[in-house]
Amino acid sequence: MATDALLSRLRTLGQQLEETHTAGDVGSAAPLTQAREFLLTHLLQEPTLPYRGAELLELLSPSPHTHWRWEQERELVLEGLTLLHQIWRGRRR
Repeated sequence: MATDALLSRLRTLGQQLEETHTAGDVGSAAPLTQAREFLLTHLLQEPTLPYRGAELLELLSPSPHTHWRWEQERELVLEGLTLLHQIWRGRRR
């Protein structure tokens, strides 16, 4: 189950990414990088995922064959964070 700290971190990452409209920062401190790593870490730990969750994992997992434009990757990560938030909130009810 998601803790309050994890939910808070998820919201913070989502807000930071929503407010970022250009690639700007790169590397491990970049909002997109932090959000993607958080998403991949926690989505992989979910025992059951809706189809789109599994698809997002596949799309966002590092691959030498897949290269997304920054804007495309940002949209996929935002979608994934929203999905993870819905999964966690659904369990808390």
